[in-house]
Amino acid sequence: MRNPAFFKGTHQHHRYFEGWYFKCISQDRRHAIALIPGMAVSPQGEKHAFIQVINAASGKTWYFQFPYSGFASPTDRFAVDIGGNRFASEGLTVEIDQADQGQISGQLQFSDIHPYPVSRWHPGIMGPFSFIPRMECNHAIIHLSHRISGQLVLDGEVLDFDHGAGYIEKDYGRSFPETYVWIQASHFDQSEACLVFSRARIPMLGTEFPGFFAYLTDFAGIRARFATYNRSKLIDWQVDPEHGRCTGTLKGPAGTLVFEAQMSGGGRLRAPVNGLMDREIIESISATVTVRLTDRMGQVIYQGTSSEAGMEISLSS
Repeated sequence: MRNPAFFKGTHQHHRYFEGWYFKCISQDRRHAIALIPGMAVSPQGEKHAFIQVINAASGKTWYFQFPYSGFASPTDRFAVDIGGNRFASEGLTVEIDQADQGQISGQLQFSDIHPYPVSRWHPGIMGPFSFIPRMECNHAIIHLSHRISGQLVLDGEVLDFDHGAGYIEKDYGRSFPETYVWIQASHFDQSEACLVFSRARIPMLGTEFPGFFAYLTDFAGIRARFATYNRSKLIDWQVDPEHGRCTGTLKGPAGTLVFEAQMSGGGRLRAPVNGLMDREIIESISATVTVRLTDRMGQVIYQGTSSEAGMEISLSS
């Protein structure tokens, strides 16, 4: 399978979307934003490109739309160009000024990159589900972590990301799941680490089933993976969408992972339904996440709390 970071939509002409998610947090944690470049194709074959932006401090979001003719992304490397705005593994450059939406400009460089570990038989976080064609939504983690240098100017405000930290993932397919929870946490208080978790109702062959994955690493010796496909179990699962809270316990070959997540603030982003970017979801990138990982003998391997975490709870379309 080709690298999941590469563009997959060359031959998609109906009901399709593809988007890359760049999360950026400043060293002092005063600034946290996400930029989401992507493209979408409606059921009627109408195409457009977009760049979404969310600012954690204000909860404000921007949806910059572009003609599809301004979209370019090769199929043999990770690079996205939308109207001259460039996104890649090494960094991003933006220069947007749309009177009806707003303005963002600047350049960020990425270094000390920690990619998600992949192999021939484990091409990504979705494991063997990556090989199933026509999945409603495919998910891929590109960078678990990287260092940032550079600045952005967002509606006149200078955001300094020198020595900051970032994360990159992507989604592609027809639609976001109707029901799902997504969490991505870095900036843990005890040490550098990254947690990614998602649970969703997955439609397949006329039915649906709950699937989940989680991955926790400290970029040293810990690489704990929990997923439907490796016989892990999600127990004590509770979701409170009204208060933006969820808790759960994961048990699997890597041990036991207990986590709590609490949303704070949030902004309204557009999400795809059959390639139409007309669904509204709430995303927080200032959530708080607490984790505790123990081995099979019950010994604590890792524990910590993260702020500036990304979090979405969506229980209906």
